[in-house]
Amino acid sequence: MNTETIDYKLDRGVAVITLNRPSRKNAINSQMSRELPEVWQHFNQDPDAVVAVLTGQGKAFCSGADISDLPDIDLSSAGAAKQSCGWTALQNNVWKPVICAVNGVVVGGGLHFIADSDIVIAANTAIFFDSHVSVGLVSGVEPVGLARRMPIEAVLRMALLGSAERVSAERALQCGLVGEVVAADQLMARALQLARQMVGNCPSAMARTKKAIWAAKQQPLDAAVDFAWEQIIAHNQSPDFAEGLRAFQDGRPPVWQPYRPD
Repeated sequence: MNTETIDYKLDRGVAVITLNRPSRKNAINSQMSRELPEVWQHFNQDPDAVVAVLTGQGKAFCSGADISDLPDIDLSSAGAAKQSCGWTALQNNVWKPVICAVNGVVVGGGLHFIADSDIVIAANTAIFFDSHVSVGLVSGVEPVGLARRMPIEAVLRMALLGSAERVSAERALQCGLVGEVVAADQLMARALQLARQMVGNCPSAMARTKKAIWAAKQQPLDAAVDFAWEQIIAHNQSPDFAEGLRAFQDGRPPVWQPYRPD
């Protein structure tokens, strides 16, 4: 891909997506805000891309919105704002797995990526905080997303204390903000190790699994279970279902079909 603020590299099924504005601590400016949806759709449509690893260039992961060049978000209504803010895979309806490798500081809007990634690994030097209320802004969307994976008191502490509440990597692990903490020099190796393990799985099965699990955070239990059954039924009608059974019986590695978005 030809993008100014984001690097995209594909190697054996793993797309490494790197926020690349290190001089601004990878803050999201108007250009990056436009390029993020393009990158996610490229990843989504590429049949050779199975898993994404998202990280940041330099010492920061993402310091939120760039106040010197604000992202293009339409604030005329809630629907327009939601439509114009497509920074994460989930916001772009991408159901391929996404691993977030947090290499440094995460501030404000950078928490979108943490909230919406499937697996989050942090370097032991990573720091997380939400500065919105400290500069007179409402901390709304990011903590709402984080409340799906963290205890609400931990979310409220971050949101209401603002810049005064600096969450270390170890504390982030304790409260579920991240799922694993590793030494900084081992971060990408560990993220790529997990990604390589996923590459051998059935791409369409992983996508439908991810879709069912995330839907369960938004629906009542009965509706979520019904939706999960719909994903199972759809998958069992696909060539990959039969291939998985045959490969197991034959004692050979399966040959999966490339995942194609619905």
